[in-house]
Order: sequence, then C-alpha cells, then structure tokens
Amino acid sequence: MPHRLDMKAILAVAVTFWLVGVVMGQRSVEGADALLAKFKPPDHRVRDVALSPDGKLLAAAYGFSDEGGVRIWRVEDQTVVATLLSGTKLQAGVVCVAFSDDGKLFAAATSKGDVMLWTVGAWRSHQTVLWGRGSPKDLAFSSTKLAFASEEAALLYDLKTKQVGVLATKSNPGDSFYGISFTPDGKVVAVCGRQEVWLWNVETEQRLITWKTKAFGFFGRLSPTGNHLIAGGGPVFGKKSVQIWNVNEKKLVGELTDFRGGLFSLAISHSGKLFAVAGGDYSESGDLSLWSVDEAREIGFVSFGKFPMKGLAFSPDDSVLAVGSEDGFVLLYAVDRLRRPELKKQDTALCGEITIEGNRAFIRALAKVPPPMRDFEYPWKIEIINTEAVAGFVGSPVVLENWSIESKADTDRARVKEFHSLLLPNSKGNSDYTVFGYVRNPGWDQGFVIKIYSDGRFVASDNSGKCKAYGALAQLKTDFESVTKRLLSEGLLDIAKDPLTLGADHYGTLFVELTINGVPELRTDADDIAVLLKGGPAKKREAFSRFFKQEKLFVHSLLGAGMELPAN
Repeated sequence: MPHRLDMKAILAVAVTFWLVGVVMGQRSVEGADALLAKFKPPDHRVRDVALSPDGKLLAAAYGFSDEGGVRIWRVEDQTVVATLLSGTKLQAGVVCVAFSDDGKLFAAATSKGDVMLWTVGAWRSHQTVLWGRGSPKDLAFSSTKLAFASEEAALLYDLKTKQVGVLATKSNPGDSFYGISFTPDGKVVAVCGRQEVWLWNVETEQRLITWKTKAFGFFGRLSPTGNHLIAGGGPVFGKKSVQIWNVNEKKLVGELTDFRGGLFSLAISHSGKLFAVAGGDYSESGDLSLWSVDEAREIGFVSFGKFPMKGLAFSPDDSVLAVGSEDGFVLLYAVDRLRRPELKKQDTALCGEITIEGNRAFIRALAKVPPPMRDFEYPWKIEIINTEAVAGFVGSPVVLENWSIESKADTDRARVKEFHSLLLPNSKGNSDYTVFGYVRNPGWDQGFVIKIYSDGRFVASDNSGKCKAYGALAQLKTDFESVTKRLLSEGLLDIAKDPLTLGADHYGTLFVELTINGVPELRTDADDIAVLLKGGPAKKREAFSRFFKQEKLFVHSLLGAGMELPAN
C-alpha cells in the first residue's frame, strides 16, 4: 500500500511534472473504446477487485478502518447482487477479496485483519475464519485451502477441517508478507516477503525453497500456469521495480524499472502470457499497463481519472480486465483493445524551446523558474517522438498547434503534426534574450514566463507551457536593444543577486533575466526568509518592486498581445 505522502516532497518533485498535469486536463482521448463499462461502489476508496471463475460476478472491496465493505454486481446487466458489511455492526474497510476456483466461495479480508467467508449466493450469512491477523496484503484459494498474507503473518486456512496453519510470522519490524498464491495443483504455495520468496509444501507446511528477489513489497504472485512469479511495485516517489522470475530455475528473467507513478497492483492472465500492473499518482492520474510475460515488453497503456488504480483481475478467458480506481469506480477494459499506447489529442497550443539530447528531441520550458525549496531549473520538458520534424529548430522557440500525447508506462511523449518556429529564419543560434517571469505555489498555472529574443520576437506562456502570446516587439513600437538598455538604466543590476529563491514551499516570486555579452544576469524579489521570519525589513523585495513597477505596463502589453505570427 502507498505510504502517507509528505506534501513538501510532493511540491518539490511535482515541479518537473507540470506539463503532465496540464496535459491530463487537456486531453481528448483517441482509442478510449478499450473501456467497456464503469461500476460505481458506495465508497470511492476502492482497494481490490475480483471476478468469479465464470466471469458472471464482479466484486469490489472498498473503504478504510471502520468504514467500508464489499459490493458485488452481475456483470451482464450491471445489477447489484449484494452489498456486504456496509451499514452493519461488522462494517470495516475491506482490503482484499477473492472467489474460490470453483466459484462456490467468496472471501474478504478487512483492514482489522479479519477474514470472512461467504457461500456464493447466500450473501446474508458468513463465517469469520481469521481474526486480527494483521494488515491484509493478499488472499488466494486452492481447492482445499484459503491462503492469507499480511504484514504480520502468512497463513493457510483449511476449508474442510477449519484448521489454521502458520507458515511464517513477522520476526523484525521491517518484515511483511505481501503476496501469497498457489501452484495450479494446489500442492505448493508461494509466499513473497521483504526481498525473499519462499515455496512451501501445502500438506506438510514445510519450506521447500527460498530465494532472494530484492523486490519492493507491494505485490507478488505465481502465474496460473506456475511457471513464473512476478513481484515488486513501488511508491509514488521513489524506486519502482517489477521482477519476473522463472520458478523452476529460480532465475530472474526480466526486471522493469521505468514507471511514471506508484505501482500498487498486479494481475497475471490465466494463460500466463500477459500481466498487468496498476498504480498512478495522487491528483494527476491512475495508470494501467499491459505486458508480455515472456518478453517483459509493454503492450499497452491507459490512464483514468486523477487517483491511482488499485486491484486487478482478468476474466476467465483473459478477454476482460477489471480495475479498481480510487476515483470511485470499477472499470472493465477489453484486453485486446489495450494493445497500444494511449494517444490523446491536445486542444491547447504549447510554447517552448526545442532541445536535443543524444538522438532524442524535446520541447522544454522557455526559461528556468524557481520551484519549491530549490534553485532555478526548467520546470518541464517532454520528448518529441517524431524527432525528424523538429531537428532543424534546435534552440528555437516553437508553438505546437496540432499535436498529441502518446502515453506509456514510463512517460508521456509528444507526437507533432503541425508547429511553427517563432524566430526569424536568420536568428537561429543567437543566444541573447530577456525574461520576465512570475511563479507562485500554490497556483502553478497562474503565473507567466515571457521570453524576448534578440531578433525582436517574444513568446509568453504560463508555467506549464500553455501559450499566452507571441509576436514581434515592433508591434509595440520597440526593439530588443531598447528593452535591454531600459532595464539597465532602471537599475536591474543594482538589486542584490542573492538569494534567488525564498527557499520555501509556499511562495510567489517575480524575476527578470537578461544577457549582457552572452552572460546571463538574473534578479528576483526573493528575500532572506530567515530575516523575514524574524520581522526584519524586506529590502531586496522592496528594491525589486520599485524596479518592476516601471515595467508593469510593458509586461501587460506583451501578455495581451495575442498569438499571431508576424510576417518575416
């Protein structure tokens, strides 16, 4: 499960993903036909999903602590079959759910560590088979056993004798058992713990094999064929890893590490040929990716909503994938329609500069800006897939007018159909410029960056790259040299250079940067926060404010100039 997020860390890291957040708000989806249906549970906090072996029933676990339950639908007509625990004395957040292989039993594990068992169809009564066994991580059935893994223990419950067998218990604070599953014959159970996997003989409850995985403790499962074990996951901020192991050889055959957001859930297809992982970010998107087991290759990707996806289940014929979303839905996707990146056409113009890194082309922000808690840096950049289209415009400002975002598990990339350079043809390569900017947090997209180039062209955008204006200084009856001289005569360089940033997570910063003989000079209104907190005078801010007051009318005229390419 994801850890509680530190807001300062979020603000600091999220600055490099401004563009992604804006793209999510702009997207118009092409190929969204993979989504077959949406089911709405009583609670938006969906934790897990399960499909019955005949594919006719869909279950969703939801809630936290003392609030939550399970809802079960008939897939064919989306009617509610049963709502379990919610509104009763036994209600609790439910973390894991599972149907037995023959479809006759249904199990649910609550956040209290209780495991409950129902006979499918007899939803009004149940039996509690485990009590207070720790924070649940996984549930799995064989023909005779129910396996349960938690942060505290890995257990087997005998469905006939009702006896509980303890395979492993927590021996130190860092221990946790995050995955449990059976081989197809039910004779061996795999337990995934912190950086280790154990195979146990179900009948004797004796450990057969142990091997090191060094995988992160979010999920771990045997494939239904028993040939592979897939384990891993990762938090929203931090390392991610999905490892694919050959069970017979105890050999790592593939490891995936490039994921944009947290990884919280795994499902392996019944054929053993495909697997899906789900997760995402908080406030940006829920992410789902489909992979080939044998090739460790991404097949398709789709996003949904603003919150992570949790809980995955393939239908018996592997044609449908059920996904839980913390946006408050259970989603059914057609697996054969997930076999491609997600392509979303953008409906706003993007202004930035073209840069080349190795053999890859990017569009990035017009200028460096102050992020939370750090010095100036470029707030965003995005790779352009069709490099050849922009290769001749390196270092130039451009406007992307007809473009799409192609999304995969690792990142978003831009596919450009139509763009325009915003410099005169003979101006490429000249590095002189002047920048006016304002950045604030909260309120990333409410600021501006204006960059004036030595050929007299200017470009203005918000902090995420959305174009505000572009044109030529001539339309304002001035030129680059006149602007530079005016800024110097008004005393820009007389303002103290340091500190450049406030060094806080909540702030608003005005800044101006210009080049003198190719050397950049940057000044801001940021003052020493230690002095400010003690009630000291904001001398630097006051000096910058006096300077900037003289430029306000000019800045507003640039922002209000509209978006029109002047004749060359």
